[in-house]
Amino acid sequence: MTSRFAEQHKFTKPNDNRALGLMTRSARSVMEELEDIVIAYGQSDEFSFVFKRTSTWFKRRASKLMTHVASQFSSSYVFYWKEFFGEQPLLYPPGFDGRVVLYPSNRNLRDYLSWRQADCHINNLYNTVFWTLVLKGGLTTTQAEDRLKVRVKQIYWTLF
Repeated sequence: MTSRFAEQHKFTKPNDNRALGLMTRSARSVMEELEDIVIAYGQSDEFSFVFKRTSTWFKRRASKLMTHVASQFSSSYVFYWKEFFGEQPLLYPPGFDGRVVLYPSNRNLRDYLSWRQADCHINNLYNTVFWTLVLKGGLTTTQAEDRLKVRVKQIYWTLF
């Protein structure tokens, strides 16, 4: 999904509850289809799906797992659109990419999920402040970005 998609469908900034609900519903559809998924973690327009180590779906072929998850997610997004957006039309089909990563240990997987959570927190803080400066503070997007440049670096290095 692109920011162009969000813009053309008039998603509320910084967080559109309809869009977030639709993403979550689409992820749930993937988990219902592929019962070997033990956790899904979503952030913005991305979801991570963790499969059981013992899963034998598609003989564990990465390309089959990736295409099936991306296909199920995309079709669910279109299928459940009206449930979250009512009569607002879906202007064109969304697209989602995918990749498969094999983590060598549970610790590596935990570190990845922890990093995703920290990244989500940082992005949400940034976007909330950025859009508050634009929508309520009267700044242009360029002015808001310039004001936040120094702060973001300070926050990022504090967390890591």
